Amino acid sequence: MRAAAWLGVLLGALALAPLPAQAQPRRDLLMETGELAVRLTKGGLVLIDAEPGEAYARAHIPGAVNLHYMDLEDAEENAKNGRPIFPQMAANRFGDLGIAADTEVIVYDSGNGRGASAVWYILKYIGHDRVKVLDGGFRKWVKEGRPVSQDEPKRHKARYVLRTPRADWALTTEQVRTGTAVLVDARSLAEFAGKESGGARQAGHIPRAISFPWDRLAGSLATFKDESAMRHALATAGLTPDKEIVTYCNPGLGRSTYLLLALTLLGYDKVKVYPGSYLEWAADPARPIAR
Repeated sequence: MRAAAWLGVLLGALALAPLPAQAQPRRDLLMETGELAVRLTKGGLVLIDAEPGEAYARAHIPGAVNLHYMDLEDAEENAKNGRPIFPQMAANRFGDLGIAADTEVIVYDSGNGRGASAVWYILKYIGHDRVKVLDGGFRKWVKEGRPVSQDEPKRHKARYVLRTPRADWALTTEQVRTGTAVLVDARSLAEFAGKESGGARQAGHIPRAISFPWDRLAGSLATFKDESAMRHALATAGLTPDKEIVTYCNPGLGRSTYLLLALTLLGYDKVKVYPGSYLEWAADPARPIAR
């Protein structure tokens, strides 16, 4: 058979070969501002402003309660077991805000998604299913001319009955050290290269990690870029849905959880977070550092 004929057979076989399945997007993880405006008139949900207290005090969406993710961390306990998230502590804090295990929760921040993704992650980690992030956050809400408030709502406490935490979503330092998943550094290029420490004991990054700054997926008004742009950026970096991926940043919540939310939104189902992240890794001078 001539070469041209062989080429035709080969191209035909390739055309018939099944293509790798693309992960299906999860738009159910986000809520649009228009939908939230309607839902707030009906009640039945708790809205969390995940910004620091001073930003919340300046202005927030009417009816929102304030909870910054740093309020859910316990450095002393983290030093004992390598995980900065403590389910019962988080459950108690959510209960103080009137949130029970079956309460629908919407989380927002300034709009960059870092604070909101951190609170979303903690809720999902402790087994809370009914939680979404407000797409575009406060900046989109304000841009659309919607009302803001400085009033702090009074809520009755609830009893949060803890479910089984998703321990597989939070890796310890030892699991990161011995693991084989793709380790993704969500920090800036300067931090990755060791030019900035970000408060860590030693500047640099965890050996074998690849750099993928969180804001490569950031939208201008929306929290994320459109789906095709995100998939292209991830594929270019070799971060495809078939890979096991572990994200980290400096404190472990914020930039790393932003990437987790973005990847989960795109249908990736093999993504985890290293909550101790670089601050914990670099705290031990015996651990190797790459630059």
